[in-house]
Amino acid sequence: MYSYAIHTLSNQLTHTLRSVSEGADSKNARLLTQAGFISRAAAGIYTLMPLAVRVLGRIETIVRDEMNSLGAHELLVSGLQPRELWERTGRWDSVDVLYRFASRHGAEYCLSATAEEPVVAACTHAIRSYRDLPLSVYQIAPKYRDEHRARAGMLRGREFRMKDLYSFHLNDSELNEFYESVCKAYARIFDRCGIGKHTVRTFASGGVFSRFSDEFQLLHESGEDTILITEDGRTAVNTEIAQDSEALRIVFGDNIPTLIERRAIEVGNTFKLGTRYTDALGLRIQDHAGVVGSVRMCSYGIGTTRLLASIAEVYGDECGLVWPQEVAPYDLHVVQIGEQDRSSDQVDQIKRLCTDERISTLLDLREGVRPGEKFATADLIGIPLRVVVGGARTSAHTVEVKDRLTGALRDVSLTELVELVKKR
Repeated sequence: MYSYAIHTLSNQLTHTLRSVSEGADSKNARLLTQAGFISRAAAGIYTLMPLAVRVLGRIETIVRDEMNSLGAHELLVSGLQPRELWERTGRWDSVDVLYRFASRHGAEYCLSATAEEPVVAACTHAIRSYRDLPLSVYQIAPKYRDEHRARAGMLRGREFRMKDLYSFHLNDSELNEFYESVCKAYARIFDRCGIGKHTVRTFASGGVFSRFSDEFQLLHESGEDTILITEDGRTAVNTEIAQDSEALRIVFGDNIPTLIERRAIEVGNTFKLGTRYTDALGLRIQDHAGVVGSVRMCSYGIGTTRLLASIAEVYGDECGLVWPQEVAPYDLHVVQIGEQDRSSDQVDQIKRLCTDERISTLLDLREGVRPGEKFATADLIGIPLRVVVGGARTSAHTVEVKDRLTGALRDVSLTELVELVKKR
């Protein structure tokens, strides 16, 4: 949806800043604000500017691809949920982050902090027998949580976007098989977003949802979670459950290996919910023998705005943001310097090539702006490839390309430039 466009920087609703003071309590908040991706409305509440919307669109396209590959159906649940649903599951008074309020007509509601209740209520009309199972549905939608203290920029906000997937099953065997397929899909999502090699599946407490769960933790010193990870980096447990002997046996058996303490950012989670919500909301079906029984359920979450912030936190450097190719707002950042009369033809050629090849491109054609300032802006925004047109290193047939991640410079022809983007 957001992959292809050719835009000019001067027409973007984007203004980079030299520094940020108010509300920049983390690296992601500072860099995203400074680069013009977000605007802080209040603590834990941000407006996403066009550059951030493009990154988020690419992240959510990846998420949709992987959810659809599981056979899941996308729906959209109302963010306004009635008190009665949450009372039936016993969560109206037990979930302390709910935004609760009464309408002027006296009805009571909450804003969606999660969506187990309305999803199960909707599925009671769709699931009639065992022939309807397994079933999986998901949405990508805003969530609202009245955090005691919003912190770390968009890593823990009061409003955020989340992909939440829900699956329904006839038996535990079927549930476990689908659960593992979701965990594999999560690994593919994180790989495609550029953080897979830093992310580890972590056994954890289920909090208000279940006794145990799986978290997907992105290893980074800025993380607010602490995990214990094996020396080979393949298996981890959250320190919140490390004293639970049963939990350790589930993960490691009787031989607990050497574990290393690491800080991490939670970027996804999965829960086996059993029949808690389906029983409470009356979702029961007949099995093969005609016996009426309970439906088992799982839920799976990825905060897509949190994932955006996590990528900024991990890959940002002293010069600005550094976006992995598949989630970058654009594929190319073209900077025109020197005499514009000499380079305008080349810019037009690049625009035609990028249009033909559907390569998304941001053009910096600003007049009266020094080359150094344009280069600093490009580094701050963090698009993977910077292309300089009109500089001393370029000719009528070549452009200078800089890899934002490595800093490597090379001169290429326009044909080579297209092939370079395609390979990436």
